[in-house]
Amino acid sequence: MEHQRIELFCSLTDSACKSIQRLKATQMDAFDLSAAHTRSLCLLLEALPTGLTQTELAQRCGMDRAQISRVLSALRNRNYLTTVGQGDYKKRYVLTEAGIEVANQIEAMIEEIYAYVGKDIPREDLIGFYRTFSLIEQRLKQAVAHFGCAPCKPNQP
Repeated sequence: MEHQRIELFCSLTDSACKSIQRLKATQMDAFDLSAAHTRSLCLLLEALPTGLTQTELAQRCGMDRAQISRVLSALRNRNYLTTVGQGDYKKRYVLTEAGIEVANQIEAMIEEIYAYVGKDIPREDLIGFYRTFSLIEQRLKQAVAHFGCAPCKPNQP
């Protein structure tokens, strides 16, 4: 029984992730931006007016510094952000007016999709779901640390 629930959980989360990826791809085509670009824009919008350092943005996006460097370079080339401060580690990235406009449009699209997805689900159920899902995600990370990444071996008598 437990095995079936784990398989169902994996199947549902995989399917949900694929749907989210398809939505991101189709909705962001209008902006010619990748998921990494849009995530960065949204995080920088939240960080106004001070912005974020490259390291802070990489940590929040779950990307390595090389990948976030490419994303930031592309966004600068589109005039969506500028830098404030000196040095590689203290420099902060802040959205320009054009970046704020695009980030607000993206946020509006996300809100519209979120409202559609959750339209018939009571708010308290959604809050409970996200709280539970966050706990499951944390415990799965702990399980990886506890059990390691090697395949499980049956106990030897």
